Amino acid sequence: MPNTSPSATGTSNQTRRAYDQVKVLIRSGEIVENEKILEDSLIRSLGITRTAVREALQLLAAEGRVSRQRRAGTLVNTAVLQIPVDDIMPWKASSRLSIERTDYRTVVNTPTIAEHLNIDDEYVGLVEHCFMNGTEAFGVRIAYFRRIYEQPASWLHFPSLAEAFEFVYGSPLTEIRTVVDATACDSATAKLLGIATGSPMLVLEQVLVDGRGLAQEYTFSYYRADSVTFPLAPVRL
Repeated sequence: MPNTSPSATGTSNQTRRAYDQVKVLIRSGEIVENEKILEDSLIRSLGITRTAVREALQLLAAEGRVSRQRRAGTLVNTAVLQIPVDDIMPWKASSRLSIERTDYRTVVNTPTIAEHLNIDDEYVGLVEHCFMNGTEAFGVRIAYFRRIYEQPASWLHFPSLAEAFEFVYGSPLTEIRTVVDATACDSATAKLLGIATGSPMLVLEQVLVDGRGLAQEYTFSYYRADSVTFPLAPVRL
């Protein structure tokens, strides 16, 4: 995706302010998918000129976050979900969320998996889930685990990470070791998510540890960068 932010295009301070604040409204869910963005309302609430607001909306349209049409106005293209790094359940979760198991099999253990799970088994289990918001996929999660455990074929509702973990492993989730990364989407993941190969992705590499101190899952979660953010708890100094 090209860098179309105000700092990259040399636009005015007011345009930059409008861009930042409208992007926050979309990211936080204050303006939701298919909701019309009213220029007059933004001008009043942000105290910014009409020219700056329109330039900011044009930049957001170039990023694909909004669509601008004559007479129809400006609409938000996709919902943005805020997902804490220690969960799979988005903030402001809705009944439209669902989870689908898309792969489940035995694979050969690797040195990396063996190190993170602290096991020397020849084979490990692999389960892949696709996270859905209505009919749109927003994430794919692959987990490696010991083969003595069974993964559910389906979930009646979208569970929190702690709920799903305790259901499968019979012990509370007490520690999550996380690395956050970004990458370009490969063709297989792009097909699952319905996006173009090479699209930007946010990645969580995690080790999930139970109440006995055992690492039970080594996981990789891939999220669409255009529809997911990771909110962080406040830092107190």
